[in-house]
Amino acid sequence: MQNCLQYLLWLFARTLISTYKIEVRNIEHREKARSLGPHKSFIFALWHEQVISVMTGHAWTEPFLTLASRSKDGDYAAFISQKMGFVSVRGSSRRKSIDKGGKEALQEYISGVSKGISGGMTVDGPRGPRQKCKPGVVLVARDTGSPILPVVAVANRYWEFNSWDRFKIPKPFTKIVMLYGEPISIEAGASNQRVDEICEKVTDSLKLLEKSFTHP
Repeated sequence: MQNCLQYLLWLFARTLISTYKIEVRNIEHREKARSLGPHKSFIFALWHEQVISVMTGHAWTEPFLTLASRSKDGDYAAFISQKMGFVSVRGSSRRKSIDKGGKEALQEYISGVSKGISGGMTVDGPRGPRQKCKPGVVLVARDTGSPILPVVAVANRYWEFNSWDRFKIPKPFTKIVMLYGEPISIEAGASNQRVDEICEKVTDSLKLLEKSFTHP
């Protein structure tokens, strides 16, 4: 039954995606990020609410890493991300009594970035607070030497959920504009205080990108 539902959900998603028009701005920042790290890889930093728009803008381009929990919801997310050409790394289901491989998933993610595979992380996920960067993406950048690349993707028409993140699904035939920010690097062995400072910088960068956005 779950497999059937996964395919039905994918069919719905694929049909929607085929109607979207994507415009990419500031592509030079993405190329700069690729040149900065020792592995020619980078880590996208994005808001949880925009994950569909950002993934749509990068689907079937290169095998970006994505993180998904080992819960049933994560099964659906992993299935769809793989169909879109991404490499899904499975994390924790948030069950405190059972180790679901969250640490192993993070190590696998770090290993992939270190091998030159770029990835994306929803920096305020999985439970918020909304639009506030958590340290995960900064720790990956610190451990790999790869820069963080802020990215927002804004649809001009969308459905918005009444959820903690105000999750958005672009409506059919919507235009999605994707903007990259300046890459953000952190030195190896940086202190926890420095990690927190970079988190704030990522938060500020994403918010400034959204404020600078206008549909033509």
